[in-house]
Amino acid sequence: MSSFISDEKGLIEPYTELPVMALAVVGFIVFIAVLAQAYTTYQEKSFMAGHYQDATNLARKLGRDSTLTGDRPGVIDAGKLEILDPIEIFRQYGSYYNFMFKVDSNSENRTYSIVIKDPRRKESKTGISASIPVTVRFNDVEEQPGILIVKIWRK
Repeated sequence: MSSFISDEKGLIEPYTELPVMALAVVGFIVFIAVLAQAYTTYQEKSFMAGHYQDATNLARKLGRDSTLTGDRPGVIDAGKLEILDPIEIFRQYGSYYNFMFKVDSNSENRTYSIVIKDPRRKESKTGISASIPVTVRFNDVEEQPGILIVKIWRK
């Protein structure tokens, strides 16, 4: 037994720690990637939670704006939407966020949908949407219920 302990000859295995080290590095990289994804998702969700009320308030303002409604707040005039200059509405309301809005109305008589976007800006895939019920006026005798949907995103 003493010859075994006092024997100073040994075998060196130079590459045994490389697979373990590679696995540790891969695990660390995966951990960092998951952490970065979680942080990005957290930022998006916190932005949505914090600014949903802003989207709702913007929808309410647009629903009462005389450029879209004429003399009756809450009644969106389809004729005015067709001739609307989007640049003016986005200049008026787009100081804090980029946004777009859509007016939808479906019934057995008529289906109406129009999207108003700023032609100078590209739409974001992430954002906050809010909607309010409105009435869509097509002419002097035809009105039907609809919905005004507003989507906002960061500048």
